[in-house]
Amino acid sequence: MKTKIVLALPVLVAGLTPMWASALPVADEKLEIYGALRLSVDYADSDLGDTPENPSAGLVDGGHSVSTNTSLIGFRGRYGLGEGYDLVWQLEQNIDPDSPRDRGLGNRDTFAGFDTPAGLFRFGIMDTPYKRNGIVLSRFTTTAADPQAILGRGGGGNQRLSLRAENSIRWDRKFLDKRLALALQYGAGQEDTDGVTDNNDSSMWSGSVTWRQGGLSAGVGYSDWSELYADGDVSGLNGGLNYRFGTVTVGAVFDRLEADEVAYLNRDAWGGFVTWDMRRDITLGAQWMHADESDAGDDEADQYSLVGTWHAAPALDLYLAATTTVNQGDSGLYRSADYAHGDRVNTVPGGDPKVLSLGMAFKF
Repeated sequence: MKTKIVLALPVLVAGLTPMWASALPVADEKLEIYGALRLSVDYADSDLGDTPENPSAGLVDGGHSVSTNTSLIGFRGRYGLGEGYDLVWQLEQNIDPDSPRDRGLGNRDTFAGFDTPAGLFRFGIMDTPYKRNGIVLSRFTTTAADPQAILGRGGGGNQRLSLRAENSIRWDRKFLDKRLALALQYGAGQEDTDGVTDNNDSSMWSGSVTWRQGGLSAGVGYSDWSELYADGDVSGLNGGLNYRFGTVTVGAVFDRLEADEVAYLNRDAWGGFVTWDMRRDITLGAQWMHADESDAGDDEADQYSLVGTWHAAPALDLYLAATTTVNQGDSGLYRSADYAHGDRVNTVPGGDPKVLSLGMAFKF
């Protein structure tokens, strides 16, 4: 449950309003301030074998770490235009209580747009529908047990497809009493084109279809990026479903990557999770993710995770997470604590990195 700070500001201010504005309807502008603090203390082991330890490269031979895991602060607003039309905007920024970084302002989903009877139209930098669908279909994303160590990426390097698109236009609309949701997004100039005309040859497009009814949530997402890695085309397709019955939720996900120039980004992956609300304030969960061998060869991998969460307050979760990524092939470089976990744990080819994490997540 998120606590929201909402300010309603009158648009027309007495004594400061031009005479022509008196014919316009008085509207309210709403401002919401929100955020999340996610911190953890971790014990990590990269399984280096005879390879020397290199903490600056995420290669550790057993040690503890204090990590901030997608902590953020955001501002969003809505301005009523009347007749079912609103102007909407958002600015969202990572914050790093453990070790401040120079990330720039508005480095997360930041946009302006219009909410209309024909759908929500936004312009800016935003998660792709493919990325969001993969997050919804899995669990534990902002912990050391992050499934994006497998989903949306290959096992031979840092390249991945669960990305946020710049210079993008996105449309979202819901149908059938909000059970069916469609999303389409196009982005130009995904390479560094700051300050000049966007490069349409370096573009992306992504879409998703989701269905929610009762305890069922299902979705399919797709994205295609041109000139992303090695100037080649890379695409991703994911799909799956979650179902909640009583105190138990189960889910399954499939993820396929295809790339022109990067062999280890040609692979299939799949997995599943189960969570059990043992009590109103205690949730136990387990998740398994598997990456099949890619075109690069000998890089099959599995990720195994266990997470116990105490819902200490409506806005506060405390958790204990244990995860390991087993690179079954001698060439596999899938790591642990990837993506949304701040301190990533790398490994050497064929290594089995592991993490034990005690963390908190506070939303406001």
